[in-house]
Amino acid sequence: MSILTPSFEELAQRFERELYLTCYGILGHREDAADALQETMLRAWRGFRGFRGEAQWRTWFHRIAVNTCIDMLRRRKPDTSLDAMADEGFDPPDMKESVSGALEDAERKRLLREAIGELSEKDRTLIVLRDVRGMSYDELASVLRLPLGTVKSRLNRAREHLIKILSADAELFGRDSVSNSERRTKR
Repeated sequence: MSILTPSFEELAQRFERELYLTCYGILGHREDAADALQETMLRAWRGFRGFRGEAQWRTWFHRIAVNTCIDMLRRRKPDTSLDAMADEGFDPPDMKESVSGALEDAERKRLLREAIGELSEKDRTLIVLRDVRGMSYDELASVLRLPLGTVKSRLNRAREHLIKILSADAELFGRDSVSNSERRTKR
């Protein structure tokens, strides 16, 4: 390795938490995310010396993580439920003062997790990487090996599909919330 190339250990440590959260967002279970992270690191370690510098390290690691998660989803039994996320304590602590407001917020989060779980693996991956993990469109294009325009149009369709699913529970999300989401997806 040259002086400018970080060691695998440095890179693994730098991206470990971010990759775990990406895997968790795609797979929906802590244990699966931990397994996917371990498999991602193993695959990355095996391919580290062959890295040609065609992508940034972050993008390269995420590409491996996404592929690993997709492989796991394909092997997963189709009746896997995302309700287990709530059972495992996925909801962050709610700081709202009103109990009813806290209950409504928890229900919205649960419905959002379920709606994301109903998306196809491709749509779910796009939503998690962009809207949950905050990747840029350029990073998404690189990770998914798609043209930028394709990423934007697929993400827009994925968001529209998510909004359609959430519209069934419009009383919790409110018509204004769904309308605001629709406006955000058109940006």
